[in-house]
Order: sequence, then structure tokens, then C-alpha cells
Amino acid sequence: MSTPTRRLVALTVGFVMIFMGLVGGSLGRVSAAPADATTARPVTGIARPCAVEHPWPADASLAQIRDQLARNTGLALVGPGWTEQRNRPLVQIIWQTVDALGCTSYLDVITRSHPGLELNAAPIRGWALGDWGLTRPGALTLDLAKWQAPLKSGDEGRLVRLFVHELGHAWSRTPQAQPVYDRFATLHARIGNFSDYGRGSVNENFSEVIGYYVARCATGNPYDTRVKNKGQYDPYYELVKQHVFDGHEFGPAVGQAADCTSTGGSLPAPTVARTPKTVKAVPDAEAPVTRVIKESLDR
Repeated sequence: MSTPTRRLVALTVGFVMIFMGLVGGSLGRVSAAPADATTARPVTGIARPCAVEHPWPADASLAQIRDQLARNTGLALVGPGWTEQRNRPLVQIIWQTVDALGCTSYLDVITRSHPGLELNAAPIRGWALGDWGLTRPGALTLDLAKWQAPLKSGDEGRLVRLFVHELGHAWSRTPQAQPVYDRFATLHARIGNFSDYGRGSVNENFSEVIGYYVARCATGNPYDTRVKNKGQYDPYYELVKQHVFDGHEFGPAVGQAADCTSTGGSLPAPTVARTPKTVKAVPDAEAPVTRVIKESLDR
């Protein structure tokens, strides 16, 4: 082979190698994209959560998890229940539920209007699993000892509903909520009760339609059946969808049963750009929460 021919061959091989390297690099970058950029991982009790932003820190101590959850949410975590070892799976449900809401403004609205709001993991007198402003003024109290029974029965969705329901009482007392709450009151006068628990109370019904909207895997979810739901709950669903959760749906359309298999079902979460947030828990004395009333006592 002559010298000019050898040079031509070498040059050709060089171009081919560069081209293949570029193509291979592009393909490698595509396949390396994080899975949760476009889809959500399964979250117990929620069929279609937001994409994961804060993975559960399985190797951390409960004290470390409590402190990190406070930083993630801007809420103050108080009470002995956060660091009791038997409550670890319950704390995980709360952690993952908070993260599953992250592509919506739900928690941001609450923390802006209620700076210093406490999540109190402590005993509650009587039968209630949770309450807002009753056990501890200005706090959302969760009796995690009573949560053990639903956990053992496999109804984690009930616990998700309860937690989101209680947060709903705080959300309903924000400036952003007033026109939404007024609209709901009008709908409630026409449609009636959403669940047996909320019977007779506009306030409790409002928190129920919010709690069940997120916890589509809760047993007996009224959104999942048209035996009892003849379409009358569709306005509740649409109101919460558009004005509480910014259009994000945590399950299939109202009237359809959610796929709550251990793999998270076949419902990919839509791509939602999550805005990075820097939050800080505010000390209790700086901003007490006002308007304390006797509130939700979960069945």
C-alpha cells in the first residue's frame, strides 16, 4: 500500500472513530437519564405521586430523619413519636407522602401562611388518630401509636388520607384558599356529603375530598366507584385538582379504581418541573398560628 493510500485509510478510520464516539456518547447520556425525571416511583397509598425529590434515607437514624424532614418541609417536628423505633414505617409513610406532594404548591401555601406550624407526634386522648389544633394549639397532632392498627391491617392509604386531610385544615385557612373554600361550600350545599365521616360539616368534607384525592389507594375511596358515586363527586374532584393541587392527579380519572399494586401500577407521573425550594423551620415564638378550633378527629 502506497504512502498516500495509507494516509487516506488512517484519516478515514479516524473520522469513523470520532463519529462513533460522538454517537455512543449521546446514547450513553440518554440512557443514563434519571428514571424519576419523567416517572414517579411507587409510594404506599398513592397511585401516582410526584417524582421523587427526597428519597427515603433508610440508613439514617430517626432523629436524623426527623431533622431532615423538618428542613425539607419548613415545618417544626415536635413530640416523642418521631424517634420511637416502632414508628419507623409510619415516619416513612409521612416522609414519602410529603415528597409525593412536592410538584404541587400544597405544602408551600401552608408554610407561607402558617410559619412555625408544628407536626406533633404525640398521644391524643380518646379514639382519634389525628387532629388539628385540639391536642396542641396551632399544631397538627398525629397519634402514631394508634396508626399501628391500620398499618398492620395493610391500609396504609388510610394513613396517607388522614395526614393529607389534617394538612387540609391548615390549607383551608390561608388567603389562597378562601375563594376555593367558598366555591366548595356552594357545591356542598348542592351535592351533599362526600364521606360518612364528613357528614354535616362543610369543613370536614373539604378536608375529606382533599385527603382522598391524594390517597387514591385508601380502602373505600369514594372517588373510585360509581356504585355510590353517580358522577356527583366530579365537581369536587375537579375543584381540588385545579385549585389545590395545580392540575396534578394522584390516580386515574374519578370513577375509576386506582392500580395500587406493589409495583406502583402502570400510571406514569407526568413530567413536572420541580422548583428547588430552600425552607427553614421558624421557631415557635416567632409566629404562632391563630384561630385554633376543635377539628378533625379521624375515625
